[in-house]
Amino acid sequence: MTNYASEAHLPRAIESVLGQEFKDLTLYIFDNYSPGEAPAIAASYAAKDARVVIPEIPKGLAGIPLMDFAWRHLNDKGHDYSITLGGHDFWNGSDHLKILVERMDEELKLRGPNGVSLIYTECLQVDEAGNMVGKYQDIMQYGQIPRAFLPQVVVSTVNSPHLFGLWNENVRRKLPIRYLCGGWDHLIVMEAALHGMVLWEGRAYLVMRCPPPTDGPDRYGKRHFAPENLARGQQDFIDQLEWCVHCVREAVKDVDPAGEPTYRMMLTASMAATYMTLRGTNLMQIPDAYQQFTSNPLVIEAMKGCHHTMRFVDQLIKSSKPTVK
Repeated sequence: MTNYASEAHLPRAIESVLGQEFKDLTLYIFDNYSPGEAPAIAASYAAKDARVVIPEIPKGLAGIPLMDFAWRHLNDKGHDYSITLGGHDFWNGSDHLKILVERMDEELKLRGPNGVSLIYTECLQVDEAGNMVGKYQDIMQYGQIPRAFLPQVVVSTVNSPHLFGLWNENVRRKLPIRYLCGGWDHLIVMEAALHGMVLWEGRAYLVMRCPPPTDGPDRYGKRHFAPENLARGQQDFIDQLEWCVHCVREAVKDVDPAGEPTYRMMLTASMAATYMTLRGTNLMQIPDAYQQFTSNPLVIEAMKGCHHTMRFVDQLIKSSKPTVK
């Protein structure tokens, strides 16, 4: 559990974990030097329940570096599975872990120890007062999709709830966060899908606290990025693109060697266009990144390439003069 300044919601988050029917767990609370009562609240639960552990963390970590620290902290603990919960979120039923663990156990028996990367759940959204305001309509499973197309399919459909599913530690420990960049939660799930299936479970509910209406990409960046990242401009988004291209290269390794260059060329072009269209708002998280990126001569040429492709395909369709009945 990662937490910063969520003292109003932290007790419910902790109790939703400790009240689980599945008891064989350790709850690590990574409180990021919260002001107010949050540290004392976490300490009070640790004093009452030996399953609660409060690791010492470096001072001054932003949100994404904190997640990176938490993931690395778990790497040598020997757990079979791991799961993340925000200090302002909670699980909606006492059988949440039981359902997920039993499902993961069954899937791994069927598919082998590395056959599944993670299993995520239904997800509701509530406001600060606890009123339900939305529901994620994510019911995607990434299993039988041809490997070459996995990165683009996943990164264009993945959403926040995926990251907060139950992870198979055999897979997760192989996946250090490649960059502490915007969109890392989507990108790490994209990479995970290349190592094992990403499955959906509809019998358990995660409840996430939605951001306030005034919260925009720039405020997200200030909360989640380290100062050095906020000073990197367009490089943060270029790192995101590199992560996508890296996954395309990994995905096409099993393609017939004669066709691999063509697959890689077309999938890289398609992935870049898809990511810039779908995740372009990530540029707004870093000061000046949008202006730098859109004025970059290479980006301008890439966009011209997309325009030429559209124009050539239009001409191809018109020149073929198909028969319309």
